[in-house]
Amino acid sequence: MVKSYQWQVFNRRIRAEEKAQGMDHDAHQVMVQNITGKTSLGDCSDTDMRKIVAHLNGTRAGFKKSAKGYVRKIWALWGNLKKAGALTASDTDAALLAFVNKHLKARQFAHVRQLDWLTYDEAAPVIEALKDWDHRVKNGGAA
Repeated sequence: MVKSYQWQVFNRRIRAEEKAQGMDHDAHQVMVQNITGKTSLGDCSDTDMRKIVAHLNGTRAGFKKSAKGYVRKIWALWGNLKKAGALTASDTDAALLAFVNKHLKARQFAHVRQLDWLTYDEAAPVIEALKDWDHRVKNGGAA
């Protein structure tokens, strides 16, 4: 059966995101089964593929959006810098962790998921530093 162009685009997106998330074949099969009720991508329609892409884009390796607005603000500002090409690190999560740890006084985090543990007082200087960096990037400054 010939797959549509859109199906092929979704397939490439799914494969790339699974690779980025380190998803193995077994996890892939479970995910496809849970989302579509089908056993393989080859059995999926364009609509099924769209659901899988939406799931992968929404979960980002099991990450859930923080309930804390100021933590979401950190991620949003970091995403803006990434989109603007201001980040040179290949592992941007590790780079964000290093950036946050540089601005913390009392404690250090070992994983980006721990950013949800930030208090507002800890997050405020990080947000201001990210805003300053974003402003410099938008106004033609490098770093």
